[in-house]
Amino acid sequence: MKKAVSWFLSFILIGCVACNQKQQQKEGKITFKRSDFKVEKQLSGRTLEFDSLILQPSQLQLYDSILVTCNNGADKIFHLFNLHTAQKVGECISMGQGPEEMMVPGFVNRTDSVMLFDKMTSTLFSYSVPSFVSGKEPQSVHKIGLEIKPLWSNICCLNNGFVGISYHEESPAYLFDKSGKKIKNFGSYLPTERAYTPTELVNVYRADLMTNGTDKVAITHYFTDLICLYDAEGHLKYELHGPDHFSTVFKAFTDGDIVGSKADPKSYRDAFYSPVSVGDCLYVLYNGKMVAEEGYNLLCKELFVFGWDGSLECHYTLDRGVSSIAVDSQNRKIYGISDDPEYHIVEFSY
Repeated sequence: MKKAVSWFLSFILIGCVACNQKQQQKEGKITFKRSDFKVEKQLSGRTLEFDSLILQPSQLQLYDSILVTCNNGADKIFHLFNLHTAQKVGECISMGQGPEEMMVPGFVNRTDSVMLFDKMTSTLFSYSVPSFVSGKEPQSVHKIGLEIKPLWSNICCLNNGFVGISYHEESPAYLFDKSGKKIKNFGSYLPTERAYTPTELVNVYRADLMTNGTDKVAITHYFTDLICLYDAEGHLKYELHGPDHFSTVFKAFTDGDIVGSKADPKSYRDAFYSPVSVGDCLYVLYNGKMVAEEGYNLLCKELFVFGWDGSLECHYTLDRGVSSIAVDSQNRKIYGISDDPEYHIVEFSY
């Protein structure tokens, strides 16, 4: 009799857990751990040896066999390397405020052309791919000035417009039309257990973003292991929490006329970096280190792959850390930036 009761209670418990999991999925709240992914795999990297030095790149982008590094602060910001010949094939775009110059540029997620966004001037520059990778100085074929200046965000294409992180209390992001005019605030901050001031909240949810180009937006957070997936209208579809389930605490401070907030060292921890859209999936690096721990750095040794529908696809463990990635899905290669012990490019096969 006792055994029958035990089996019955176990059956009820399993049923309740299954119902809770289904309810979580239905509400779009997915709490995950590393073992929940369909694929777990360790990747070994190799250092690419080019005929020229790698400076201090902050971003990478691939155009067929040409790997482009973005080196903010260099006289020529973009350096081009041929992956087949391991040769540097050119440099382009001068640092400055001239008509074809930029101050703090970054790549925009376009595949049919090369699009760059200068954060200092909030200007988007478009180039043809052949012109940009020719090794000669390219001329932009189109420029768009965003209405908000400056906007210290990476910008992504969404339908016929653009989306970027706001860094303001009114919303996590802004949506722009194809001419650069702000359409509306995009998304909303999630409620927190702790009562935060607006200044604190902006830093708690400080983030990067990526889109699939058409109808999905991912906001990936730096200081809490949370990814929010939105539709093109800014409606939250999925909250992905994991793998360590933490949130850095920020506390406000006042210094004369300056009002800001800073992280509590006891909880200050890094989460997600360098999101990349690859087909139906989102690739994103994960750090997970406490900033106060000995030997802390920004190099990430984990890479998570999520479906744009919130599915948990792959968890890759890297044998060496990288800070930013580009993905070649056709040849199943991942390229990353490392500065240990000096700057170089690492290639992983997946």
